[in-house]
Amino acid sequence: MTIEAPARTGLLQATGISKHYAGVAALEDVSITLEPGKIHALVGENGAGKSTLSKILSGFESPDAGTITLGGEPINPKNPTQAAALGIGIVHQELSVIGSISVAENVLVNAEPSRWGVIDRRGLAQQAKAHLHRVGLDIDPRRQAGTLSIAEQQLIEIARILAQDVRVVFFDEPTSSLPHDDSVRLLGLLRELRDSGAAVVLISHDLPEVLEYSDTVSVLRDGKHIITAPTAEFTEESLIKYMIGRNLDSVYHGHEEQPVRGDAPILEVDGISAPGVVSASLQVRPGEIVGIGGLVGSGRTELLAAIYGASRIGSGSMRFDGKPHRPTHPRAALDAGIALVPEDRKTQGLHLALPISANIELASLAAMSTGPWLRRRKGAKIVERFFKELRIKAASAAMPVGALSGGNQQKVALAKVLATQPRVLLLDEPTRGIDVGAKAEVHRLIRTLADDGLAIVMVSSVLPELLGASDRVVVMRAGRTVGELSRAEATEESVMKLAFQGAVSRD
Repeated sequence: MTIEAPARTGLLQATGISKHYAGVAALEDVSITLEPGKIHALVGENGAGKSTLSKILSGFESPDAGTITLGGEPINPKNPTQAAALGIGIVHQELSVIGSISVAENVLVNAEPSRWGVIDRRGLAQQAKAHLHRVGLDIDPRRQAGTLSIAEQQLIEIARILAQDVRVVFFDEPTSSLPHDDSVRLLGLLRELRDSGAAVVLISHDLPEVLEYSDTVSVLRDGKHIITAPTAEFTEESLIKYMIGRNLDSVYHGHEEQPVRGDAPILEVDGISAPGVVSASLQVRPGEIVGIGGLVGSGRTELLAAIYGASRIGSGSMRFDGKPHRPTHPRAALDAGIALVPEDRKTQGLHLALPISANIELASLAAMSTGPWLRRRKGAKIVERFFKELRIKAASAAMPVGALSGGNQQKVALAKVLATQPRVLLLDEPTRGIDVGAKAEVHRLIRTLADDGLAIVMVSSVLPELLGASDRVVVMRAGRTVGELSRAEATEESVMKLAFQGAVSRD
């Protein structure tokens, strides 16, 4: 394998790109060439510079140094609108869907069809529906976008880009919140774009996805270009080594089915219904990780919300530690010993502008107080403990959480709920959007927590994660739990069969 020689041709070529923030180098003398009709994967740990490079090339940021050419002509897009006019688009990992307007208006924003100066609502819906169909999203285009799930909003972002005439398009973690089937469909769209002559950039932490779907791979580490080579020259192991500068045995640490602390479940869910849940049942014991699989819209996140008291339960029953459990508010569940780390940590789990310390303390203020007085020394000890135990990488606990990498933000979200000393931990997509090194750390942490006796229920759309981390897998379909698989029974095929077909009817 050889390090790339300077390319002479390419649809888009960046040379010597550097970018600094507050004196810290985010990119240092990075060069890359994007060729038409190719999928070019860009990989590296969080903080490696991938997103910064893509933002510079798509007009969201300006470089401190370096040049950019498109079709051999120098360009210097000052904003995304100028980049879009040149045929350069980007689908961000951080969603930019406008929740207060319709799906159709999001897909065709600033390009709405009109008649006599008035928006053609029927034409808008028809055109949007065609673009939504391309990404496999069968929803009413007149629906308010804010009512959709994160995965559905991700597909709307992609439909918006496909509605434009793009020559170069960046996809930043496009499948991070999608289950296997939707991911395959989406990656097929990337191939369609490639085959139409576009230069496609895939930024992904999913290395099997990178190896299967890309033609070329570039690795960044600490803001520097490490290597570019044809994808066929890499293995998953070699990519990891280039990304982190060392070998990493495994991201998903396999294990034997774990012994549980006695036969009695600590949490029992029996046929409950709730918004998005028709009928769901599961049990989890201390020391056990129960994974929940299924397609987007199957009711997995909604089930966790019901257990946590974030949505009202209709029929069915729950028991926690042998006693009836029916929380009417998350605080009641938290006080009982049930904690949730939500899927969208940035809007639901963390306050990005506040320091790490304040975020960790927020859910435990009552335990850190005597009457109206906050016992700051006790709070500081708790923060220090989790800062060390979870190996949060930051200059100090006074840093704002928004300045951390995705993996470290997830550790803070975990620390926040662990500080409440829960007995049941609900995890919704615990490694979404974090890099391979941080992913391995989070998996080790989850297994350690289970080994220490914590009962864990984990939703994951990543099948290797679901299978590798879980002691048992419960599968949901259309708001129902349709099957349960032991560790020995749980395979990609068996999980997907249940997710698509459901269990044989017992009626």
